[in-house]
Amino acid sequence: MKVELRELISNRYILRGLFSKPDIDFQNIVVMLHGFTGHKNENGYLFKQLTKTLTDIQFSTLRYDFMGSGESDGNFEDFTLFSLLEDAKNIIKEAYLLNHQKKIILLGFSMGGAIASRIAIEMKDYIEKLILLSPAGNIAKIIHSRFESNPIDENGNIDMGGYYMNKKLDQSFSGYDLYKDIETFERPVLITQGSADRSVPPMYSKKYDELYPNSKYVLIEGSEHCYTKVPYRKILNDTVKEFVMKK
Repeated sequence: MKVELRELISNRYILRGLFSKPDIDFQNIVVMLHGFTGHKNENGYLFKQLTKTLTDIQFSTLRYDFMGSGESDGNFEDFTLFSLLEDAKNIIKEAYLLNHQKKIILLGFSMGGAIASRIAIEMKDYIEKLILLSPAGNIAKIIHSRFESNPIDENGNIDMGGYYMNKKLDQSFSGYDLYKDIETFERPVLITQGSADRSVPPMYSKKYDELYPNSKYVLIEGSEHCYTKVPYRKILNDTVKEFVMKK
């Protein structure tokens, strides 16, 4: 596997990421969008492990830190729903060019799954398949609960345990329907979910499955949100592998 450090200008700031590819030509590129407070390797190296699985079968992965996360420019308190969508759009466009202007596979985890679902509607001509891992249809509720349970300073920030989160993020999700029009995306969709997920209970991913006209739903019994046991990771990796390889 070859790993290339990459930088991408998105809305006047720089995103930093990794382009991982097999030693010989790749079949397709899987773009990975991380979750809330996540990064390009994700919790417990979820994305790093998936990358190894995919490069072993001749797929590449492109995974960036969103603005304000990981090694990308910006502060965490500056990101909003709209900056996430803009970042995702620019990442997909780059992957499309790296893929010789052929459709890519889009994968999102948790909040990244909710963003992937939204941007796939706008960019369906760029996307061959969609993969949603524990998609956080309740991300607006999660963020709003943080502001309800923490003191807000004079700048509209709450302390997230050593860094700030600003009320503009909460406001950007307010009244926004993450499920609106997703049934218009007719390409294959894989949805995975842990049965014991307390962050994003299964009801939210089941709603995605009910709305998509061409989806496969895989419930991993006993797993919580981040699939943080070796048996759960094996099921997840095998499921994603089978899905991307299917013609």
